[in-house]
Amino acid sequence: MNRGIKLAVLLLVAATSTKAQWTDDVAVNTTVRGVSAGEAAVPLTTEGPDGSTYISWFENESGAYQLRMQRLDANGYPLWPSTGLLVSDHPQGTAVFRYDLQSDDEDNAIVAFQDERTGTLDVVAYKIAPDGTFLWGPDGVELPTPGTTGISPVVAALDNGHTAIAWNTNNSPGQLALQLLGPTGTLVLPVPLMISASSSVGRAGLVATEDGGFILQYVVNNGSFGLPPGTMYAQRYDATGNTIWPSAVQVSSKPIPFFFFPHLVPDEQDGYYVAFNSGNPSNPNMTDVYVQRVRGNGTVWSVEGTRCDDGNNTQKFTAGKGLALVDEDAGLMVPLQVTDGAQGQSGVAVQRLDTAGVRQLGDGAVVIIPISAQSDAPNDISATDDGAVIIHNAGTFGQVHLSATRVDLNGATLWNPAQQPVSTASSNKDDVQLTEEEDGLIVTVWQDDRNPVGIYAQAID
Repeated sequence: MNRGIKLAVLLLVAATSTKAQWTDDVAVNTTVRGVSAGEAAVPLTTEGPDGSTYISWFENESGAYQLRMQRLDANGYPLWPSTGLLVSDHPQGTAVFRYDLQSDDEDNAIVAFQDERTGTLDVVAYKIAPDGTFLWGPDGVELPTPGTTGISPVVAALDNGHTAIAWNTNNSPGQLALQLLGPTGTLVLPVPLMISASSSVGRAGLVATEDGGFILQYVVNNGSFGLPPGTMYAQRYDATGNTIWPSAVQVSSKPIPFFFFPHLVPDEQDGYYVAFNSGNPSNPNMTDVYVQRVRGNGTVWSVEGTRCDDGNNTQKFTAGKGLALVDEDAGLMVPLQVTDGAQGQSGVAVQRLDTAGVRQLGDGAVVIIPISAQSDAPNDISATDDGAVIIHNAGTFGQVHLSATRVDLNGATLWNPAQQPVSTASSNKDDVQLTEEEDGLIVTVWQDDRNPVGIYAQAID
């Protein structure tokens, strides 16, 4: 090992070691929750107070799915019971659906999911204080949908202390429902708002605005049978649930695949950015990545959005949050999984866009890890003050490892070696995600089928 590499490794280890509970042993990692039977799965994470991290998951070690949570302090120590805070053991089905976890301006955690406590699937929500207090009561708040059922909720903590929650319904065709909750969990609207179209509507996304309102993005499926693509739309609402824009805005003329769920990133000016997969303009059978900005006044960059890489010989896919906003001057960092045409091999690339939607790194994204049989693929991204950190995985079934790469605003790697190991345990890993950077630390959380199976985390200094 040459002196430069040895020094970089020693500095990384020394910095990580000062984080106490956070281990520098990337073969072990920090166990958030390990179970001896069943599974602990589908983790979500959001930032808590004082550099802490909230983590939620479903587990069925008891024989039935339960929703549990943990809060790790800035040093990686659990602040709640070692088995996790039991949020809900109400009846669940045999499948776990999409759900959401967000933190509010008072550093509480808000989690919304679905269970069968009423005899059918319906949405419920809990607000948990940093000390583990159930602020909306021990059973949370039920959010029934009149005349139907609800699943797959998303959450936005609003600037007036209220919470917006939107979810899919089982209507035919499917609709979206939305309810507002007051600070103590009281229902603000007498009945939920319902969003419908001639075909099914779903895949909601929410962004808070400074007036106490919010923007709701949703997807209208372009057909009723098979796996139809969808078109994204958005509408802005005030704090009482009234629409602000004259009509819903079409986010992009580019359709998105049936199985793609857009993730909205606030632009810090009452709008948001969204990265999405769509067809290559030269070959619709190949996947490409676009980014769009929806401003607070309802305008967008362009009809389609900005294509991140103009190449036509590879397939590109988004990852995790889809992008990271550095700041208004530096713009956005966008990670791409780049594959060959058959998707048999892959690598990692990055593009930077300014806040006007102009590519800053050329017409082709900067390659970080070339396409190879190792099949590196990005999982998520978080901004730093001068670029971003990308978490990525590589390996075959049962032999997956995690690594991280830090890049500057030009896409140049900053660590030596460029790819630093995050988890070398040979296992399957899923739902890999990053927190936002705080005090020079980013936390990654994932589901792992090692022994014991469960939820694991690692601090990245």
